[in-house]
Amino acid sequence: MTPEQHRRRFTEDVSLVFESMGLAPMAGRVWAALLVSDQPHLSAADLQEQIGASAGSISTAIASLNSIGIIERVWVPGDRRSYYAASMAALDVLLERRAEALTQMVLLAERGMEAFSDVELVSDRLTYLRDFYAWFDREYDILIERWRSEQRTSNE
Repeated sequence: MTPEQHRRRFTEDVSLVFESMGLAPMAGRVWAALLVSDQPHLSAADLQEQIGASAGSISTAIASLNSIGIIERVWVPGDRRSYYAASMAALDVLLERRAEALTQMVLLAERGMEAFSDVELVSDRLTYLRDFYAWFDREYDILIERWRSEQRTSNE
């Protein structure tokens, strides 16, 4: 396969993963294109050309990726266009958001357990849900800290 074929394949594979997570496939294509670009940043027009999508689709994907913080806008002196780059630092933010979502599920399950304490079947389900998310919440925090520790060690 040529480098361009590898890029296209990677881009499509990332779009499928995004779709499986309930995200827009086009957002996955844009993020993947930024990740595998040999340029430090790309304009919306560059992305449109590389991906073969409409300006509107690219714009919507950029807005979506900006809102979750995994791309960043880059200003080039003397150029009026906006450029975009994959933000590797933002991956930590995404990890934190996932951790917060786990904590929220624990709290919701506990609130439900309290509200439905007199209905055994519902209480049992919500107890299981709480225990499940609480376990992942604890383990997730440990994994995040281990990742950060390994990154600090490898950067020294």
